[in-house]
This record gives sequence, structure tokens and C-alpha cells, in this order.
Amino acid sequence: MKSANTAPPAFSLLTSLFRNRFFIHNCRVASDEKFDFMIPDVSACNAALEACCFHLQSVTDADGVVGIMSNLRVKPDEFSFGFLAYLYALKGLQDKKDELKVLIGEFGYSNNKCFYSNLISGHVKSDNLSSAELTILNSLNDKDGEYWNFDRDTFCVLVKEYLQKGNVKGLANLIIEAQKLETSNIKVNESIGFGIVSACVSIGLSDKAHSILDEMNALGGSVGLGVYVPILKAYCKENRTAEATLLVM
Repeated sequence: MKSANTAPPAFSLLTSLFRNRFFIHNCRVASDEKFDFMIPDVSACNAALEACCFHLQSVTDADGVVGIMSNLRVKPDEFSFGFLAYLYALKGLQDKKDELKVLIGEFGYSNNKCFYSNLISGHVKSDNLSSAELTILNSLNDKDGEYWNFDRDTFCVLVKEYLQKGNVKGLANLIIEAQKLETSNIKVNESIGFGIVSACVSIGLSDKAHSILDEMNALGGSVGLGVYVPILKAYCKENRTAEATLLVM
């Protein structure tokens, strides 16, 4: 329902139904009685899986849904793996994460954006920023010639956690390390630096974005266009022309 933008009351209803084992009972009847019309599709299974991973945060219940999907021959999709990735990252289950990555390939999915985005969110939620950083850097080595181009929500979750801890240096270092792995022909708006700095600007912290730039300079790292562009746009929008001019001098 997170992915479908379902209203919170509907999500609460589904969680209640799952806690009362309605979903499991329904699937058992469908299997035992061979009632094909009662077999849930992948969207219904994902709704149950999402409730287990994001609300109940129960590995046992989530694995139970996966088992049901297997028994009913419901093929998981990228969202299925994404929800599980969040839960396994949240719980710090490295072996489970590794198994999940292998399964994604075995099912023939090549776009791992949903997988990595949820891993990052799970690590941040569990206050494991080092694993979140490692996930981002690993994603740059696992792109099959493409960049996953994480959405703004993913970067905002990450940035807010760093800034709440006053760890501007950590964000600056992450951008520097990411730039080492990004190719020279990467589009500006697809770089990790652009995503992080844009997230700062989008939550109204353009000054923090500039602090990241200053910290990168202090660390001796090169500053790519992806870092400059969002700050310049923010300054121009805020009519801070003097600061924008100094930035490009």
C-alpha cells in the first residue's frame, strides 16, 4: 500500500486481517479446495507482505507470506523483493539480504532500484548509516551499465538522519567515495552528489547543502557539477545572487 498510496485506514484494516490470520486462512482454503478464484494475485500478496515488513516488522510473518506465494505459484515482483529487503536490512540479516539478491537474479529481474532503495531505508531506520553508505556504493558497482537514479524520498530519508546527527562530514565523504565509482559521462541529475544535495534543498536546508560542499573541499575531494547545480538553483530561487556568484567564482 505504500507503493499504491493506499489510505492509512485501509493499511490498518489489512494489518488487522493479517494479525487475525484471515489472509493465511483464505490462501489455505484456496490451496486445499483448489479454488482458483480465491488465489490472491501478486498485488494482494504484496499488500500482505508490506504489512508484515513495514508495520508488523515480523520476519516470521513475512517469510510465511513468501511460503504461501511459493505454494500458490504466485511469482514475486520487484516490490515483493523490495519489501523484504527493507525488513532484512532493518533487522540486520545479512545472509537473508544476500539470498534475496541471488533470488532477484534467478527470477530474471535486472532492475535493482527498488531493492537497493529499500535496503537503504531499512538501514537508516535501524540507525545503521555505515550499511546504508555501503549499500549506495555497492549499487554503483552493480548497475549493468546504468545508474539506479534513486528517487528523492530515498535521499531525503538518508539526509535527514545524517543531519539530525550533525554528520555533514559523513555526507561529504559519501559523495566523494561515490564520485570515485561514477563514470565521467554520468548525467548530472543521476549522480549521488546531486541526489544528496537536492534532498537538502528540498527539505529547506540549502545552507546545509553548502556546508557539504565546504566539507568536501576541506577533505580534499573534487566537487562535481551534481553538487553545485542544486545549490545554485536554490540560491537563484531565493534571490541570493551574491552567494550564487561567489559559488561559481
